[in-house]
Amino acid sequence: MRVALICVGNELLMDDGLGPAVGRRMGEKYVLPDNVAVLDCAVMGYAILPDLQACDLAVVVDAVDGTGAAPGTLFSFAPEDMRGAASAEMMSLHEVRFADVLAAARFMGASCRAQCFGAQVENAHPSELHEGLSEPVAAAVDPLCAQIAAFIAQTCGITLVPRA
Repeated sequence: MRVALICVGNELLMDDGLGPAVGRRMGEKYVLPDNVAVLDCAVMGYAILPDLQACDLAVVVDAVDGTGAAPGTLFSFAPEDMRGAASAEMMSLHEVRFADVLAAARFMGASCRAQCFGAQVENAHPSELHEGLSEPVAAAVDPLCAQIAAFIAQTCGITLVPRA
C-alpha cells in the first residue's frame, strides 16, 4: 500500500500554509515508512497526476475557508465534497480543485482512493505576505496530524510510530 500525503498551501500567505506545516510536522512527529511519502505541492495543480497514479491512497491536506466554523476547526471530507455549488463552503483556497485533479487521474487510469483533511483558516487572504500560521490554526496542526495518522492506520493498516 503506497500513501501520498499531499500537502497544499503557500506559506507566505499565513494560514494558507497549513498543508506544508502539517507535512513538516508529520515528519517530525512520526517515523514515516518508505511507503508513506510527504509531498509539498504548494498549489494544487495537474502536476500531481503522476503522484496520484503511483499511490493507492492520496491524503490531501489544505486550509479551508467559508465553513462558518471557528478558526482551527478540523475537517475531514471526501474530494467530491469540494465540487459544485452545493458544497461551496468546502472549497480549496486554490483555483484547481483536488476533485478535478483526481477525476483527471482516474480518467488516465489511476485507481487510488482519496481523503481530504484541513482546518478552517482565520486569515485566508492577508493584506501582506506573512509567513506563519495564526494561533488557532497553528494549534490545529498536531491534532490534524493525529487525525491523519489514525486515518492511515484505519484505512491502510499502516501504523505511524511516534518519534521518541
